[in-house]
Amino acid sequence: MSIEHDFFGLLDGDDGELHWSEGVDAGDQYVDVDLRAPSEQSVTDEALDVAAAMVNSLEQLDSRAREAFVAEIGQEGSNAMLYLTSQFAELDPEILAESLDYDSGDRDIDVLRSLKLLRVGFQPHHSGSEEQFAVFEYALAPDESDSILSASFDMQGDVVSTDVDA
Repeated sequence: MSIEHDFFGLLDGDDGELHWSEGVDAGDQYVDVDLRAPSEQSVTDEALDVAAAMVNSLEQLDSRAREAFVAEIGQEGSNAMLYLTSQFAELDPEILAESLDYDSGDRDIDVLRSLKLLRVGFQPHHSGSEEQFAVFEYALAPDESDSILSASFDMQGDVVSTDVDA
């Protein structure tokens, strides 16, 4: 089955799953964006409209995600601190230095500001207030490390969680 949407066009996929993906420019970054839902019946027109609006607002949502990461600095055991610790241990100091776009003197902040937004995944069937409607995935040196720091947004555009996959 499939759904037609003004922004996404024809959404269809194997076994009834809905799928859309495209590369999008978000500021000075090229980001892979995809949308997946298990079935046509699990998605509302409103959820698709919100996802489309979020695609058009990637830069603003990117800023919110980075603010959420910065808010976790200094919180022992937070996902942002776990990510920073893993990157400082894993990356060669030269690669780490080359990966930084900023040099404010605060290494933690510089790393978080230098993260590359790699992928944004939308799950329009998750439209509850605490559910992960969109997940933004970041990496500092994606060619050197598989570690990912992510921020999840609800349908209202609020960060509901962060996660690290180190």
